[in-house]
Amino acid sequence: MNDKRDGSIAPTPTRGPIFLKHLRRPRSVPQRGHRVFATTTVRVSKVINAPLRYVYDWSTDYRADDWRIQHADPAKLKFRVFPVSPHRVVRIRAFHRDSQDPEIAVDVVRLNPPADWHTDQIDERDRMALDYHLVRLGPRKTRLELYVTERWVTRNYPTPRELRQQVSRTWDLFSAALEERYRSGAPARG
Repeated sequence: MNDKRDGSIAPTPTRGPIFLKHLRRPRSVPQRGHRVFATTTVRVSKVINAPLRYVYDWSTDYRADDWRIQHADPAKLKFRVFPVSPHRVVRIRAFHRDSQDPEIAVDVVRLNPPADWHTDQIDERDRMALDYHLVRLGPRKTRLELYVTERWVTRNYPTPRELRQQVSRTWDLFSAALEERYRSGAPARG
């Protein structure tokens, strides 16, 4: 008990077995921390039929309903977006599978308009750094150059070829949605 008879509170011990009792690591935390099993870097390039500014604005419009772009079930995939400043965004993604606890990913985004942005993503399986660069190819054509570096903290990870295909398929989906929105005359943001 921490209470003294005079009403003051005794200091918490800072060493010895009582102190060490509070420092024991929970059993669910790995004893050696996060080990990196592999690091993979891939480059993906996509040509998008829309002006550079439109592509940049659409791609950096982080919103809570971003699950719609991926045609995901809103009951399973949720986004929370926190604009920190005009050039910084934090996004949290929760994906609910069959288990009770969702898979969580946190994206820290640094915007460098008009043609670059960077994302650092942390999730339960990897640590990812994504560098995006846009190149104007014409008045209505833009090339996206995407560099992805993933550090895998699980023994199950894709080959570089599989990772490149996964990123390419994702951006095929995104660029189709972006081009459709551009052709409809809708603004890039909102």
